[in-house]
Amino acid sequence: MSRGVQRDILLWLIYSIYLLILLLPNLITPENSELSWSEKIIRVCLIIVFLFPSKLAVVYIGLPSFIDNIVYKVGNRIFVIVKLLASIIIGVLLYRLALYFYIYPYLYEKSAEYVQFFSFGRFLSNFADLTVPMLFFGAIWLYDARRKADQEKTELELQFLKNQTSPHFLFNALNSIYGLVRKNDINAAQALLKLSGILRYLLYETMDRKILLEKELEVVERYLDIQRLRFGNTLRLTTSTTQETKQLMISPGLILPLLENAFKFGFSDRLNGIFVDLVLEIKEDKTFSILISNHISESEKNEVGGLGLLNLKRRLEIEYPGTHQFESKMENGMYLAHLKLVLQ
Repeated sequence: MSRGVQRDILLWLIYSIYLLILLLPNLITPENSELSWSEKIIRVCLIIVFLFPSKLAVVYIGLPSFIDNIVYKVGNRIFVIVKLLASIIIGVLLYRLALYFYIYPYLYEKSAEYVQFFSFGRFLSNFADLTVPMLFFGAIWLYDARRKADQEKTELELQFLKNQTSPHFLFNALNSIYGLVRKNDINAAQALLKLSGILRYLLYETMDRKILLEKELEVVERYLDIQRLRFGNTLRLTTSTTQETKQLMISPGLILPLLENAFKFGFSDRLNGIFVDLVLEIKEDKTFSILISNHISESEKNEVGGLGLLNLKRRLEIEYPGTHQFESKMENGMYLAHLKLVLQ
């Protein structure tokens, strides 16, 4: 049984209890005084059962397509409205038939003429009764449909951002390895092997919403190995990590754009060596922070940023709303990037 069916069954139970409470006072009348409470409850339950088909008609014939048309723009608007009006007419007719043939003759022992089947006022009264389940289910379905549509839109945007990250990263990584190939460096093959492992991760692991932090850090280490092979002894790379990372989950591919951006800058002047500092910190409250810094030249000041960081910022807004802090700036000739997350 699907969640939607389970939800509807629960809603009908709630609505039936509401009707039971609403109708019971109507039975506390002199003409029903001879009935016991159990008989009164049975009578109310029978009324609910006899009127149930009319409620089902107004709720399920036209309302679902009307909701879909509002949220997803599915179907022709005129046809959807006509279908909704037809469901209301069918519901009112079923309501009148239940009163005419069952409820008044058998439960109240009144003649069918008492119902006044074609009375316009009675039609309006029955329609008013049917609007309650229509509005009740319609409001809940509309809320669920809009929430689902927003989730689907967010998922598509998130997947788009992840898909953008892979070719963007690949482009920059291949540029890094290209220098090794041009110099016929023996490390080029090893760098490509490291890159293939990273790409495998980006292609398959990033399909999940969350992965183990350990896996993310393994990929980070592969990327750092590529940079070590690329720059050799001119690279001064310091890393430090605190606390254990086991069982902590993180959205895949969040750290790589920060590292990638750091290695884009500060390399125009290699006479004094290349310096990149990476600090990973994990606190007991599962707060994860990463601080990346490196020297940057005057000519590179206006180049800080790019597609990778823009995608990262949007992903953080989607996946860690209200639980992240991110800052990327220039300060005293240094490029600084600081990311703080609350992990699960």
